[in-house]
Amino acid sequence: MGKRAATVFVIMTAVFCGLGFRIGTLGTKTQQAAVTQSAMSVDLSTLYGTIYDCNLDPLTNGEFEIYAAAKPDNAALSELKKVLMPDVFESVMERMSQGKPVAVKVDSIGICDGIRAVAVPKRYHDTLACHIIGYRNAEGGVSGIEKAYNELIESEISTARVRFSSNARGRVMLGADIETFDCDAPKTGVVLTIDKRIQRITEAALDNSGAECAAAVVIDVESGAIRACASRPVFDRNNLSESLTDVNSPLINRALLPFSVGSVFKPVVAAAAIEGGITDFEYTCTGSVTLNGVTFNCHKDDGHGTINMRQAVAVSCNTYFIALANETERKKLVETASAFGFGKELRLAEGIKSSAGYLPDTSELDSKAAVANFSFGQGSLLATPIQICSMMAAIANGGVYVEPYLIEGETDNEGKMTKIKAYAERRQIISYETSRILKEYLEAVVTEGSGRRAASDSVAVAGKTATAQTGKSENGEEIYNAWFAGYFPADKPKYAVAVLKENGGEGALSCAPVFKEIAEKTVE
Repeated sequence: MGKRAATVFVIMTAVFCGLGFRIGTLGTKTQQAAVTQSAMSVDLSTLYGTIYDCNLDPLTNGEFEIYAAAKPDNAALSELKKVLMPDVFESVMERMSQGKPVAVKVDSIGICDGIRAVAVPKRYHDTLACHIIGYRNAEGGVSGIEKAYNELIESEISTARVRFSSNARGRVMLGADIETFDCDAPKTGVVLTIDKRIQRITEAALDNSGAECAAAVVIDVESGAIRACASRPVFDRNNLSESLTDVNSPLINRALLPFSVGSVFKPVVAAAAIEGGITDFEYTCTGSVTLNGVTFNCHKDDGHGTINMRQAVAVSCNTYFIALANETERKKLVETASAFGFGKELRLAEGIKSSAGYLPDTSELDSKAAVANFSFGQGSLLATPIQICSMMAAIANGGVYVEPYLIEGETDNEGKMTKIKAYAERRQIISYETSRILKEYLEAVVTEGSGRRAASDSVAVAGKTATAQTGKSENGEEIYNAWFAGYFPADKPKYAVAVLKENGGEGALSCAPVFKEIAEKTVE
């Protein structure tokens, strides 16, 4: 019987370690080492420093899981039988038969003298902001903030444990109290700019739209603080093996990766033209234009007719912007895009970077056809959702660019903020008057143009749609990246938002409603 019990215990321990059962572990970290000559302890969980949102609301250690710490008596055994799986209960029974205590993770447990329910902080409660927070294993932080701030997070590790009084023969004394130690998470940690409420709104909006491979970013217009950063699909930090084999690569953070941007880039071209003195340019769109032997089509087959810049932004006319870009000095086009952050890597936190994407230099715009591709965000131009969101934030902020950031500060062992982040340098990249004109154009996109599905009765918004060619195909059909980027409220901008869906079809159809939901829920 003893050999059988030992075998069962070893097998169950291995299963729990490998699969992370919902009810937790029975003896993975159990210590029988005597704390004194008359006590034995059982370790429940290792607790690490906390990751907070901008309101000091915990993003880790914020929820609890319940352990049933039980003495080896019949009343406790009876209660455990009600809540444990049969195979787990058998191992519990074998251990108790030796006069030893147990601590088992449960959903709930009845009250009796032999059991104490112990609430222990849970590292990860759900998948909220999982790409930013990252995850850790037994060796330390592996990705995200967990990795970037591993030293700080591990500076005050504690071990939640329970202690049982025992007699000289090492058997638990049934009449004594069960004591708990270090069951509070360390308060030392890192404070992010993420706002948990806005993060939840953003993630829900993506999910409600049926997004598969997508990203969304929300930035505070005035400060550059990243209030939400979401990527889809998410990954389960308690079951990483499943994510490793997922063809949609859930472990990557799409908000930090570069994509073809399409027409969401047109405000930059308009800014370059206006700053270069072109303010009253008109063009007659016939539906297509041929340059250097290459034909470029407008999405409206029969053309938009004669239109000005405001109308061209509103209806997203490709041929107008091809003509406008070719009227603008090429150096001015590239310099303006660079000032908006295109082609530049962003360091959001120590060890966390957003890709630079790709901004062609002036020498690459060596023909009218090359300029044409650039004019509506095609060709070699690539940018991340964070860069696109920052572009909109700068327009909304009177032409002032503030580099986005992710870390607000740190906390000490009392949970008080220290090392508060100093805002990045503010740069006036386009004139206030240019930004005012662009804002008028972007409002027109929503009120009378391609972005009508972003319009809201509860908050005024402004923005730009995009349907970007990727050069890839699936089942004979070309794949497009869909975008909507803008800001709200339109009259007094507070937040900029960028939404991307890979293989998302038209941005006006698939991304504008996501933006609308984020805006409406955020201002509630």
